[in-house]
Amino acid sequence: MSRPGRPARSAFPRAAVGALALALLLGLTGAGRADDAPVLLEDGVARVLRLPADGIWAGRVRVPEDAEALTIAVCSTREVGLHLRHGRPLSAAPEALGEVSRVGPAPMKVARLTAETPVKLRPGDWHLAVVGPAIGPEERFEIIAFVDRARGVPAVVPGMRELRLPVHRDRAELRTFIPTLARSVTLTIDGGDRAGLRYRMDGPDEYRRSGPSVGTFVLSRPEAPPGAYVLDLTADRDVALPSSVTARATWVLEGEATPSSDPEPIVAPGSQHTLTLGGNGPTARTIRIPVPADTGGIEIEAIALGGVDVDLYVRRGGPLEAGDDDADYFALSSAATERVYMGGLTGLPADMYWCETVLVEGDGPVQVTLHVRRFPAGTRRGTWGEGDPPPLVPGRWVTGRVEGGVTWYALNVPTGTRSFHAMLLESSAPLDLVFARRTDGSIMRRSLSARVDERIDHVFQGPVDGERLFLLGVMNRNALESVVDYRVGYSLDKQPDPPEGIAWPQLLNWQGRSPTVRAAAATVELTVRDNAGGSGTCVTPRGRILTCRHVLELDAKGGEIQRDGILVAFPASLDRPPVQSFFARVTADDARKDLALLEITTDIFGRELTADLVLPWLPLGDDTTLELGDPVMVFGYPSQGSERSRTPVILTRGSVSGFESIGGAPRWLKTDAWIGLGHSGGSLVDAGMRLVGIPAATLGRRQVLGLAVPLSLVPAPWKLLILKDQPR
Repeated sequence: MSRPGRPARSAFPRAAVGALALALLLGLTGAGRADDAPVLLEDGVARVLRLPADGIWAGRVRVPEDAEALTIAVCSTREVGLHLRHGRPLSAAPEALGEVSRVGPAPMKVARLTAETPVKLRPGDWHLAVVGPAIGPEERFEIIAFVDRARGVPAVVPGMRELRLPVHRDRAELRTFIPTLARSVTLTIDGGDRAGLRYRMDGPDEYRRSGPSVGTFVLSRPEAPPGAYVLDLTADRDVALPSSVTARATWVLEGEATPSSDPEPIVAPGSQHTLTLGGNGPTARTIRIPVPADTGGIEIEAIALGGVDVDLYVRRGGPLEAGDDDADYFALSSAATERVYMGGLTGLPADMYWCETVLVEGDGPVQVTLHVRRFPAGTRRGTWGEGDPPPLVPGRWVTGRVEGGVTWYALNVPTGTRSFHAMLLESSAPLDLVFARRTDGSIMRRSLSARVDERIDHVFQGPVDGERLFLLGVMNRNALESVVDYRVGYSLDKQPDPPEGIAWPQLLNWQGRSPTVRAAAATVELTVRDNAGGSGTCVTPRGRILTCRHVLELDAKGGEIQRDGILVAFPASLDRPPVQSFFARVTADDARKDLALLEITTDIFGRELTADLVLPWLPLGDDTTLELGDPVMVFGYPSQGSERSRTPVILTRGSVSGFESIGGAPRWLKTDAWIGLGHSGGSLVDAGMRLVGIPAATLGRRQVLGLAVPLSLVPAPWKLLILKDQPR
C-alpha cells in the first residue's frame, strides 16, 4: 500500500471573510499608520487592528538584553505582508527596507528570530510593518508578539520548528496563541503523556482547564476564546519531569481545508480536508485528528468525486502500518460515501488519531473530501449507532439480516473469562465479523475475508477482571448485496456448539455422481492465519489432504508454515463457495519439493470425526504414464474465478504441454490448462479423474503455462499412508 504523499496547499476560502467580520469587530483595540509613532506591542498580548487606507500599519517590539527569541504572528482574511527591521522605522517603503519579510497568499504570517536565524536577534526596538492593499479604513488584521527571555516561558506557534522546552523550577511551561481567525490550535508535547504528569492551561477571559497530562492538547473555538495561552506541566510527588520536552503546534483556520505542507496534516474536529488519490500520486494518504478531552465521539465522512470506492482506516496513538490489521476503527464498504464513527459508552479517549484514506478502485486521480465532526461527551451514540444494540448471550445462535453496513450485538463477558469464540454461518453472501470494546467502540479482533463463514477466536490478556462490555458486529462490505441473511453465535472459553437442527458437515452429494463431480467435491479450500491459503485435495475418506507447502506459509517471504488449526472448506454445492467445516494439522512437509500432507483433526466446533463420516476423496494416478498432449483438468479456488469476492470450485481443461526434469528426476508437469492465484495445492487430474499432480505455479510473464508438482514426487511414506486409508 502506498504511503501518504504531500498534498497541495489549499487556498484560503473567501467565505471565511464574512464569518469572521463580527468577531474581528468585537476584538478591535487600536490602529496605527506609517506616518504616526509606531504602536508598541506588549509581549504576549494579542491585538486586532485596522489596516489604514494607504495599506501600511507600523508597530514596534522592545527586545531586552536577555531575550532568546522574538516571534511575530499576523493573521488576516486578506493577503498581507509582514516586514521587520531593527533599530529604525520602515517608513513608507517596508518591502525595500525590511530585513525580514513574510509575504504570500497564506492567511497566516509568522516570523521568528533567534541567535541562530539568518537575521540574528539583537536587543533594542524591532520595527515592523503590516502591508496590504489600499482598500479603505475598515480592513482589519490580528497580531501578537512573543519575546522569549532566558529562564522565562518560551512561545510556540504554528509554522515554527519543534521547540525544546527547558524545565525550570520543576515545571515546563510554554505560551501559544489562538487567533480569532483560527478554529483550533493543537499542541503536541513529546513526553507529555507520562504517568504522574499534570497540566494546567490558562488563557484569556479567565479560561482555565487542568488534569492529567496527555501528549496532545487541542484548544478549539468557541470553547477556547482567542488570545494568548500558557501551558504549565508539573509532576506529582516522587515523579520527575524529563530534563526537557519537545513541543510543536498546528493551526486549523476557520473554513480552511487544513494547511497541507505536512504529509500527515492535522485536521481538527469540526473542519474538513480535501486530498487527491491516485494519478501520479499515492493511492493512500493520512491525516491526523486531535481529539480533545470530553469528546463523546468523532465521525469521519469521506466523499469521493464520481462515486469512486475508498476505504477509511483509523488508529489511535500512532500511524497505520498494515491497514485493517492494526486499525482500531475502519469503514470498508463499497458505497460511494464512506463513514466511520468512533466512540462508545465512555466516549472517545483524548489523543491523536491517524486516519488513512485508501483508493480501492481505479487509477485516479480522485479528489476525496473528508468531513470530521465531533460529538460532545454524553452523546447517546456509539460505534454501533443510536440507542442500544440487541443483546447476544453465549451458546445461543440467532438469525439476522444486515442491510449494508454493520449489525451490532451487545455482549457481557463475566469475571474470569479467558477466551472468546464467535462464528458466522449460513450467510447468503460474504460477510465479516468484528469484535470491539463497547466502552470506546475500538476493534479488538476482526475476521475480514471473502468467505461466507467467518470465525473469531480471541484470548484475553489474563482473565477478565470484572464484567466487561463488548460488541460483536456482522459487517457487509458489498453494496451490491443490499440484504444478507446469516446465523451468528458465540461462546466463552470453548468452541461454540453447532446450532440445533443443522446437519454438519455440509457436503456436496457426490456419491453416485460423475467422476468430474467427485473430483470437484474432493477439492478443498485451505485457510491459515490472516486469511491466506489456497487449495488442496482430499485423498482419503477420513481426511488426508495433499497440498503445496507454500499454501501454508505465514510469511510471503517463505519459511515458517502454520502447522495446526488450518481451516478446511468442502463444497456444499457447485454454485456457491465452499463451507468451512474442519480443522487440520500438518503431518509431513517437504520444502524442497513444495509439498505438504495434512490430516483433519476435528470439525469447526471442536468435535472429533464420527465413525460413519465418509469424506469425498480422489484416487491417486500415475503421472509417469502421461504422454505429451494427453488431456488433463485442474480443480481449485482461484481468486480470479468469480465476479464476486470469493469463488466456487473452478475446473479448467487443457493438455500436458511438457515435462521437466532436474538431475534425471521429474520436477514439473506443464499444462496449458489455466492456473491462477489460489489454485496452488489443488488437483491436476488425468482423463480417468485420478490425481496426477498438484498445481503450484505459472510460467511466463503472461502466465501461459501452468506448473504442477508430479505425483511421483510425493514421498513414498506419504503414499503408503494415503493408500492404506483408501478403500480397496
